[in-house]
Amino acid sequence: MSSIAFLFPGQGSQKVGMGKDLVETFPEAANIFATADQILGRSISDICFNGPTENLTVTSNAQPAIFVVSAAILSILQSRGIQASHVAGHSLGEITAYYAAGAIDFETALRIIDARGRGMAESVPAGLSGMAAVMGLDVDVITEILKPYTHCPVVIANYNCPGQIVVSGEKTALEQAVSDLKSAGGKVIPLPVSGAFHSPMMVKGAKVLGDFISPIEFRNAAVPIVLNRTAQPETRVDELKSNLPLQVVSPVRWIETVTYLKDTVGAVVEIGPGKVLTGLVKKIAPELPVQTINDSVSATEWLTSIVEH
Repeated sequence: MSSIAFLFPGQGSQKVGMGKDLVETFPEAANIFATADQILGRSISDICFNGPTENLTVTSNAQPAIFVVSAAILSILQSRGIQASHVAGHSLGEITAYYAAGAIDFETALRIIDARGRGMAESVPAGLSGMAAVMGLDVDVITEILKPYTHCPVVIANYNCPGQIVVSGEKTALEQAVSDLKSAGGKVIPLPVSGAFHSPMMVKGAKVLGDFISPIEFRNAAVPIVLNRTAQPETRVDELKSNLPLQVVSPVRWIETVTYLKDTVGAVVEIGPGKVLTGLVKKIAPELPVQTINDSVSATEWLTSIVEH
C-alpha cells in the first residue's frame, strides 16, 4: 500500500444517526463512544444516534460529535495496524488530526474542542456576524471586492477549492460585501453558523483557547500534520501548541493543503461523517486517489480491499 494521508472533516458534516452502525459493528468504535460519554458527562452517543437535528447542529454538540465519529473510525483502522504518513483536518478536524498524530490524547482533544467551541461562541454576540460561501469567482476577484471591507472586518475564511471560497465577518458589512460579490457574478450562499469563524472577530476565542491549553502538555507529532494556517507539515510540539489559537483567527488554506498532499502521498482517506472533503479533493487534485470512510460499510469495504491487495 502506498503512503496515505488521513483527512478529518469539520463542522457541517454532522448527520443524525452517524456512528450508530459503527458501534454496532466494531467493538473499538463502541469503546470510543462510551469513553466520550464518560468524559463529557453526557451522552454524545444519544445525540449522534438519535438527534434531533437541532440538538446535533448546536456547536457545543456538533464539534465533539464529529470528532468522536472520526476517532471511532480511526480506532478501527489503527487496531488493524493501518497508519497514515501524514494527517490534516479542516478547521475543527485539525484537532482530530492532532489526536491521530499523537500530539494529544483522546480526553485532551475533547476538552480542547469544548474550550474552542465555547471561546468562539463568546467572541461575538449572536446575530452580529456570519459566514457565506462564494461560488463562481476567482480568489483574486473576491480579494479585490473585499478590500473596502477588510477593516470591518470581512475576510476570506476558507480557501475550500477552486470556485468555492468562504467569507466571514461583521454582519452588516458582510451583507454589503455579499451584494457586491453577487453583482460581480458570484453565487453566494449564507452559511448556518453562529459566528465569523476564522476571522479577526475570533480574537477573544483565540485567547480563551490559548489560556486553556497553556498548562496542557502536548507531544511531538508522530507523523506530520499539514496545518490549515500554513498548509505546511509540522511535528514540533511548540509549533503545534502555538498554532491552535492562531488557527481560530486564520483562514483555512485547504487548496494549498491538498496540493501539498498531492505531491507528497499516494492517496488520501477522509475519515469521519459525510464526504465534504472528498468532494473538495476531487476538485482540487482530481488525479489524487481519495477514499471516504464514514460508516461500517465503507470501513469494511476499504479494509477488505487492502487485504486483497
